[in-house]
Amino acid sequence: MSSNKDWKGTEPVARTSEQHKRKREYDAMSPEEKRAASRKQLLGFLEMFQGEGTIIHMNGKAQKHSPMSKEEAALHMACFDGETKVTPEIKLQLAQYEAMRWPNSKRVQAKLWKAMQGAEED
Repeated sequence: MSSNKDWKGTEPVARTSEQHKRKREYDAMSPEEKRAASRKQLLGFLEMFQGEGTIIHMNGKAQKHSPMSKEEAALHMACFDGETKVTPEIKLQLAQYEAMRWPNSKRVQAKLWKAMQGAEED
């Protein structure tokens, strides 16, 4: 349960006319165009995560941000582009990169342990 009293959960929310227009444009795209749009959006996120600036604010307060390395971003793009097959070893490598960024995070440590177990089974 969210502590935010105004949180609506997963209830559908009415779209604005601009959102309807963007949805119609996206639905009209071919699968190749959709993949290109998704790639462009992922590239923008990866560039943002590599930057030093604040990414998210909660209740008006800037949240701590640990920049992503260029190697981690390149590996994410290679996985998205299909240049690298997502194997347990690749998942482990991504988990290690994330653990270096967030060494005190229990969630990231659990993700790393799970990835290590998956790599050992293969």
